[in-house]
Amino acid sequence: MKKKFDFSAEMSEVESIKTTPKNEYLEEEKRLLDVNAKELASLNNNVYKLRTEVENLSGSIRECKPIISEEMHKLAVEFGATLLCNFLGQIESKCKEAERRMKKADNAIHIPATAFYITIIILVALSSFFASIIIANVEILHSALIGKAALWTILIATAGITIMILLSKVLNKPK
Repeated sequence: MKKKFDFSAEMSEVESIKTTPKNEYLEEEKRLLDVNAKELASLNNNVYKLRTEVENLSGSIRECKPIISEEMHKLAVEFGATLLCNFLGQIESKCKEAERRMKKADNAIHIPATAFYITIIILVALSSFFASIIIANVEILHSALIGKAALWTILIATAGITIMILLSKVLNKPK
């Protein structure tokens, strides 16, 4: 006769293994991994579906051509022509104004009388200074001679400025 085998001892050992915290942690991790795998598969399907939709849309966008009505095209051409005519008119008026000014100037550069007289005074003062330096170098830098040269330069510059002021008053006097 067959003897019955008692599994109760083995079952209690298995239950004791199952109830340890390490085994519970591993089972929880396995369950979470299964959930993550399912979610990843769902996400992958969603990404694939979106990708195919984007590809379909981009293909249809490439095929689209903008259509402008004849009326809008005509209005745009008329507006552009109006702008160009206005711009051309402004350019022509500026050119005519410049030509008028050039004819009025008679190829001369007009400078104020004061600037001309100041330029003459500067030239006279510089030439007198140059002459004073030549004289000073002839007598090998005597101190009294240098003082005289500087004094003469100052006198000539002062006289030039005075003459310019008097001359500008005489020229601007009403007749």
